[in-house]
Amino acid sequence: MTATSEMNAPTGPQPRPKGRRRISVFGVLGEILITVGVVILLFVAWQLWWTDIIAKQAYNEQRTELQQEWGLADDFTGAPKPVEPKYGEAFGLIYIPALGDKAWGIPVVEGTEREPLMKGMGHHPGTAVPGEVGNFTVAGHRTTYGAPLHNIETLKPGDEVIIETKHGWYVYELDSDEIIEAWEGWVLDPVPGLPVDEKPQEALLTLYSCHPKFSAAQRYVWFGELIDEYPKSAGTPPAIEAREAA
Repeated sequence: MTATSEMNAPTGPQPRPKGRRRISVFGVLGEILITVGVVILLFVAWQLWWTDIIAKQAYNEQRTELQQEWGLADDFTGAPKPVEPKYGEAFGLIYIPALGDKAWGIPVVEGTEREPLMKGMGHHPGTAVPGEVGNFTVAGHRTTYGAPLHNIETLKPGDEVIIETKHGWYVYELDSDEIIEAWEGWVLDPVPGLPVDEKPQEALLTLYSCHPKFSAAQRYVWFGELIDEYPKSAGTPPAIEAREAA
């Protein structure tokens, strides 16, 4: 065998370069992390974007059904009849002028579980209905599913919350806000802040959503009281007329 053939002859197994295995492990780990990150981003996009689309469709369907049920005209002239909510069904529309389009003509659905809140803002069963003496309590999403209360922290005392039902309008005025822990249930009491057996004397409103944004650790709560109510035949609340005319 010549020197040249010896140089070209196959050799035995060569030692693996140091560090190659480490690079391979880190490479696989990096790919896994990238995949997880993409999945998380897609989930966030679904939560923040796609659920809004679903909610807007549900809002429109619920609103259309209510308006068809109510009819275009109402000659009822007495005091508005109290509603009789059925779980999972819409019984009214809510307008919060200070929050703009996000909270304009949103269906009020009986129930505060996931499904009712996908179709609108939820009324707590067992609390007062619009216009009734007691505590009319309503919850809404702050993120996802339309997020009608996304900017609840921008509300201020004196802002109105208007409820429309088949026969009437109910105008509430906000007067104070508070941040509470998620487990605090006193806001559902007939008179929030007073003993549960305290008999209410006024028609009150409690409006709340999760706090802070993108978290459910606490609740941002607004309290208010009824300042006006009248039948549909008496006209439309000024705040709604002004916005629709703009």
